[in-house]
Amino acid sequence: MKTRRIVISTVLLIGGLLSIVQVIPKNPLLIGERLFPHGGWIQVMLAMLYGGWLCYKMQDRKERPKWRKRAWLLFSIVFFGQLALGIFADPIFLMTGKLHLPIPAVILAGPLYRFEGLFMPILFISTLLLSGPAWCSQLCYFGAFDAWSARGKLERKRFPYHKQMRYSLLFLVMSGAILLRIFGASGRIATAFGIAVGVIGLLVMLLFSRKRRKMVHCSSYCRS
Repeated sequence: MKTRRIVISTVLLIGGLLSIVQVIPKNPLLIGERLFPHGGWIQVMLAMLYGGWLCYKMQDRKERPKWRKRAWLLFSIVFFGQLALGIFADPIFLMTGKLHLPIPAVILAGPLYRFEGLFMPILFISTLLLSGPAWCSQLCYFGAFDAWSARGKLERKRFPYHKQMRYSLLFLVMSGAILLRIFGASGRIATAFGIAVGVIGLLVMLLFSRKRRKMVHCSSYCRS
């Protein structure tokens, strides 16, 4: 009975939140609504069914880590799949119709460089308020690949300077965005720096997370 109540509550919560997203914005945010009339409501219903099913599967504590990682990886695959469609097929698949680098650091660094464009920070903060720390372990599209790289037997030895590295990188990224703005760097140069940050993050996953069997990218390179 308790499981049923939790699943029903989850389904209703998803339906309520996505209904707001479907109804209030003038420009459709849900991809289904952009593709055909009332397609957004179909997307809402599918999300409710998926959320309820996943909630049911995750009620078993022993099975929860497995399903969390699967859902997390699926989310990231869909995210980057839609991004690829937006780049190579039609801009309609992009969140705002414009290309934004899908790199977590750029969520904050981008607006600092442009001095405008708060859509992504607002979206990030709103999802963070709803999910709390779970954002990093279920909604971060980069984190899923770090978890995949770190799979296997966990190395017990801790990385000694992860906190220092974490805050140093945050400072470097933020100050770098401000300096690019001050010196009038072009959008191409700023984009190149953003891509470099993302590529370095992927290398950290492949080289360090994979070797240590620990999510080095998320715990030392990215997480604040």
